[in-house]
Amino acid sequence: MKKIISILLLATVICAGCATRYSIVLNDGEVLTARGKPKFDQQKGYYTYKAADGQTNIIFAGKVREVAPSSMVEKSGTQFIR
Repeated sequence: MKKIISILLLATVICAGCATRYSIVLNDGEVLTARGKPKFDQQKGYYTYKAADGQTNIIFAGKVREVAPSSMVEKSGTQFIR
């Protein structure tokens, strides 16, 4: 029984690590939430990210001030957008 509980706990921890939310802070103070780490296309100059609703979006790098895990973003003075 202890072995099954340990396996379930380990699976939960692994799955929780995959669901990291990232915040994309724009120059105007808006904050976009991404599921997983946004990917930067250096040749085209934009980020591709999956929004909280599961839709894939792009945003040009010139509009982005910061990309970081949600727990690491400075939250003072920002407006949060879903």
